[in-house]
Amino acid sequence: TDDIGDNGRAVRERLGAKNARSQQLTSQTRELMNMGSAASLEMPFPVLIEKGEGPYLWDVDGNEYIDFQIGFGSLILGHRHPLVRAAIDDQANQRGWQFGLHNPNQVGVAEQLVGADNCVERVIFCNSGTEATMYAIRAGRAFTGKPKLAMFDGAYHGAHDYGIGRPDPTSPRDAPEYLPTGAGVPPAVVENQLMLPYRSERAFDIIRDNAGELAMVMIEPAQSSNPHRNAEVGEFLHGLLAVCRENNVLLMFDEVITGFRFAFGGAQEYYGIQPDLATYGKVIGGGLPVGAVGGRADIMRLFNAMAEGDPKGIMSGGTFSGNPLTMAAGYAQVKHLNDNRQSIYPQIDELGARLARQVNDFARGENMAVQMLNAGSMFQLYFQSEVIRSARDINPARTPAETDFYLHLLDNGVLIPGTRRSFVSAAHSEETIDAAAAIIQRSLGLVREDGLL
Repeated sequence: TDDIGDNGRAVRERLGAKNARSQQLTSQTRELMNMGSAASLEMPFPVLIEKGEGPYLWDVDGNEYIDFQIGFGSLILGHRHPLVRAAIDDQANQRGWQFGLHNPNQVGVAEQLVGADNCVERVIFCNSGTEATMYAIRAGRAFTGKPKLAMFDGAYHGAHDYGIGRPDPTSPRDAPEYLPTGAGVPPAVVENQLMLPYRSERAFDIIRDNAGELAMVMIEPAQSSNPHRNAEVGEFLHGLLAVCRENNVLLMFDEVITGFRFAFGGAQEYYGIQPDLATYGKVIGGGLPVGAVGGRADIMRLFNAMAEGDPKGIMSGGTFSGNPLTMAAGYAQVKHLNDNRQSIYPQIDELGARLARQVNDFARGENMAVQMLNAGSMFQLYFQSEVIRSARDINPARTPAETDFYLHLLDNGVLIPGTRRSFVSAAHSEETIDAAAAIIQRSLGLVREDGLL
């Protein structure tokens, strides 16, 4: 903390006084359970949230925040949207919240998925984006009969063994070597994983070279760690699909974040491209736990094929998969998006651009090594001036300037998650965005006063 300067030390003292109950409960929590290593929990100061409404959160000490975490992107309509709240209340109070067997809202959500402009002809439900990508990988390997899987540097595809790879930082940029993120991943997993360079045509050569063993390529159509959404990314995605088709390799879009956020049909609609499989989460659950796999009917049939005695049939299932409470909330949210797609998507895209424009104009005018990237309503702030094309361009170190900044941001009432991956919702207004931009600018100014920018 000595590195953060006088303003940073002062704000830490203020936060200590303002967030006394959060500190107390956090101390108790550490004695009861592990908080997890995900950066989403690594806030600059402990904050326990008690209530959300629209674009705002309130912590247990009564402090109010403009929320850009917004349920890690799942609450695209904001906290406690009336339609979603009514659906949850009706399901819980009048119908029940767990049956085990299928329920009618599953049909409604599935119809919305299949009816969107995407590759989905059939769908299965599960409980998280992590489960969705795990099942999609299993289906891809079973369908092709090949063992290997490829992902791109900077990607995240869930917390299972096959979703947490990273490039060896000592490996060449155009030939990254795969490393598991954290311990406990067996060598056999690593042997069947390939790391591809993001937004580099060298990735196409690696796919061709490994086509005989490569079952599937996974990609976030806009990386949450590096949010770009432009014509160059679109061209790369189209080129990737062509190479996969030519080499009998499946392509999976991980739309857990971008699905129903970039457009009603997700990045597939936005870029006019249909892969073989797609995975979903977040938005389709209305803020409750959810995951889904969708895709070509001939691949998706493998989820039912075990019962038919097909040796390519795969196992999937879960006590809470497609549970009635999640499906009620998800159907209410997704149907509302469908009914209002012509207004909601332009609105949230413009709000994301408005915030990025104000922050970037300020940083350039003040000659600060700070930039905000946004892909529509998804954004992230970086404390560097170098052009960012892939995760290999991002400085992984958390600098004193960054630590200082997020302390000031929290103190002034703006909440950005520990991952720094942030979202705008339809509940945010131009006034809310402008207020947040002013707080970000003021916080950057305080960091500069500390001599850190």
